[in-house]
Amino acid sequence: MFSRQLARSIQRNKHVRQFSLTNWFKSWKDAAQSQRLVYPPPASEFTTQNRIIDTYVTAKLELYPYLSVKPTLLLNFTYATQENNKFTKALFDVLSDKGKYPNKEPVYLVNILADTDGGRELMLDYVVGSKIPSIVVLQHQLPTGKYIPDVKNFTEQDIIEWLKTV
Repeated sequence: MFSRQLARSIQRNKHVRQFSLTNWFKSWKDAAQSQRLVYPPPASEFTTQNRIIDTYVTAKLELYPYLSVKPTLLLNFTYATQENNKFTKALFDVLSDKGKYPNKEPVYLVNILADTDGGRELMLDYVVGSKIPSIVVLQHQLPTGKYIPDVKNFTEQDIIEWLKTV
C-alpha cells in the first residue's frame, strides 16, 4: 500500500548534474594530454646493437613475431600515463646509449600497452600482476626474470644496475 505520508517524504533528487558540451570536450582534451605514448629515438641515434620495437603491442598476435628472436627479449608492460612514460623514456635512453648500457649482448625491447584487451591477456600469460610498469625478461621464449620499478623514486642508475643482471 502506498500512503500519503510516504509520498510526501519521497522527493525529487535536488542534485542534478548539469551537462555541458564544452566541459565534455575539455575532458577529452585533458585525457588526450595525459594519455600520450613515448617512442624510442630514431635508429640513427642508437650507439648500441639493441633493438627497441617502436610500435606498442595491443594484441597477443602482435607479439608472436618477436618471440622467435635469439637475443634476450624484454617485455615492457606499461600504461600511457606520465609516470609510466617517464620510466619508459629512461629505459629507451639506457638501451640506446652505449655509454649507459652495461652489457655487451644486445636485447630486444617490446612495449605492451597493459590497458588493452590483448595487453591484459599477455599480463595473465606472463604473470605480471597489478604492478605496472613491469618488465619481463624472456630468453629462448621462457620467462627468466622480472623487474618492477618504483615509479616515483627510480633513477636511470636503477635500470642500469638491473640490466647488469640480465
